[in-house]
Amino acid sequence: MSFNSYSYLLALIPVVVIYWQLPQRHRMTYVIAASLAFYASWNVAYTPLPIVVCCVAAYCGKKIAGGSKHKTLWLRAGIAFGLLVMAVFKYRDFLLSMVNPLRLFGARPWSFPGLLLPLGISFYVFEAISYLLDTYQGRVTKSRLQDLAAFILFWPHLIAGPIVRFRELIPQFSKQAAFDSALALEGLDRLFLGLVQKNLLANTLGGLIEAGFLPGAELTNSFIDNWFLAVGFGLQIYFDFAAYTNMAIGAALLLGIKLPENFRFPYWAATPPDFWSRWHMTLSRWIRDYLFFPIAAKYSSRPALLYVNLIGTMGLVGLWHGAGWGFIVWGLLHGVYLVLYRVWESFTAERPKLSNAALGKFGWRLFTLVAVIAAWIPFRASSLGQSLVMLKRMFLFRGFILSYNFNSYLIVAMVALYCVVEPWLAGKLSVLRVKPELDSWRRAVCYPYLLRAALYAAGLFLFLIFDDQDRQFIYFQF
Repeated sequence: MSFNSYSYLLALIPVVVIYWQLPQRHRMTYVIAASLAFYASWNVAYTPLPIVVCCVAAYCGKKIAGGSKHKTLWLRAGIAFGLLVMAVFKYRDFLLSMVNPLRLFGARPWSFPGLLLPLGISFYVFEAISYLLDTYQGRVTKSRLQDLAAFILFWPHLIAGPIVRFRELIPQFSKQAAFDSALALEGLDRLFLGLVQKNLLANTLGGLIEAGFLPGAELTNSFIDNWFLAVGFGLQIYFDFAAYTNMAIGAALLLGIKLPENFRFPYWAATPPDFWSRWHMTLSRWIRDYLFFPIAAKYSSRPALLYVNLIGTMGLVGLWHGAGWGFIVWGLLHGVYLVLYRVWESFTAERPKLSNAALGKFGWRLFTLVAVIAAWIPFRASSLGQSLVMLKRMFLFRGFILSYNFNSYLIVAMVALYCVVEPWLAGKLSVLRVKPELDSWRRAVCYPYLLRAALYAAGLFLFLIFDDQDRQFIYFQF
């Protein structure tokens, strides 16, 4: 059941109602059962793997927390098991096909009999690893198998995040004893916003740009076409993933559970590091805390090695997204962007006038926007060869012919304009959460209730009329 399907939306109502009718001591067990049912609705064959990952993490975590003299060994064993699971189920074909170097440039990949790719494997394996590392470092001192199962299997974040921490999620099951109407309304806000973002924006954009990334299309795409495709996909993946995140956060809020935010207007980023503080924020936190900080501590006195490791780390972030060279190149490009900005910071550390100059700030904002958009080409292209041709034509100004329907360019431009005003709109919609007893009658009644009802009606209308494209969420493949 996809989050934007009728079956999910209808099933969510009784699931939430039953949850609040249960005694608090039974709610966690109920959530685990509902989560397994949700996961099994995709394919029953998927369900054993996250359960096995959960049990192995629980056993290794118990050994680590119990003060075993071999706790480092148990930590490494738990992490190795998670990485092995990802290698077998997600990367086996990619690793085997690496012996065919022509695949890089679009040659037909060698095929191998494979297993099913379980939904959300990258997300729940990373969460299991974070649990082991937090236990090893003393941030998690006590847990039960039931707690870990609820942490990993909780259905709103199970398939595509946000990536949560054990200590962020599990304590909330014991704190929220009574139904909170304010949280429920906020949850509905996020659900309706996600539905509109997915069906109206992401799916529409996906239909417009799909032909431009077909094999061979790069040979006829012009300079304008390639930028149109890059911007279009950048907007599509943003609204697609933001939609899933909003619906995940909304569903959790209906149960009184708060999940961490995952996006904060990423295309407003002023610098490459600022982009990663706004885009897929929970993955950025994971990489920062469990990979980059340990590397920075080790190589802080050797900037060259630190930069190499930073680029390598971002390459792994790309590989985490998918088993393909395009994903790796995307990650490496972002690693280069981050290194360039770090070099700039080092250069201007003793030159405050240069670092604070308006021209420099504008230059980095423009570079960040252009560089991030360009990097989406290898992420989306059907082959590395295609992405090289498209990037070449993007920056060598090859051709100014419009190869696609003119309305497609206009729609992408309008959605881009929406991104420009998105922070302002978000601020205006904050009036929906005004506390009635603290403000005027107009703001207390008209805004939170009448305006919310009108927005819900409009959102439902848009969701229904644009519900004609059966497109899965992009991050389901990761």
